[in-house]
Amino acid sequence: MTAYLDKVKMCVGWDDGDRMRITELRGCLDSKAADIVGALGKRLAQLKGVQPLMSNTRFARRWHSVLREWLMGLLDGPFDGKRTEERWTLGEKLVDVDLTFEDIILLEGLARQQLFELAREQLGESPDSLSAMMYTLDKVLNLDLALIYSAYLQMRDTEMERALLDRFIAVTGFSRTLYENLAEAQGRKAVG
Repeated sequence: MTAYLDKVKMCVGWDDGDRMRITELRGCLDSKAADIVGALGKRLAQLKGVQPLMSNTRFARRWHSVLREWLMGLLDGPFDGKRTEERWTLGEKLVDVDLTFEDIILLEGLARQQLFELAREQLGESPDSLSAMMYTLDKVLNLDLALIYSAYLQMRDTEMERALLDRFIAVTGFSRTLYENLAEAQGRKAVG
């Protein structure tokens, strides 16, 4: 997965200047994170039709917690192997709160708007600084989207494999243990 991340970084042109700008934006986000997460959560709740569930404190806390983890993690730390694993795990959490990949694409667009406003407030009216910050933000959103999409694909492939295996077992009458033993033996044969 780290090799994939390196290829994506190269593809989007990620560099040390981007790392510094994202660190600067992350510093600005600390004081506004709750407001931005609240706004994102409200708009996604409307999209998903879960506004009635938002009155359930436990649901709302979990929903906002995952959105906060997504947003803050978007701008945290270096893009390395550890980061890849963290975003992969986050992809699973996003699925757990019933956010589809299409919802994530919308979430990124909504976050881009919110972070643009934040950058504009913090950087003043300097068009060059604001332009550089937004260019970097686009890069980080592309990097993040690639990582989260990979998690979604892996989860989808696993579900499909499980469904096909269940169907195969139902049709053939094989036991799951027998099938797994045959698959393991086949794997050893391919390696050997």
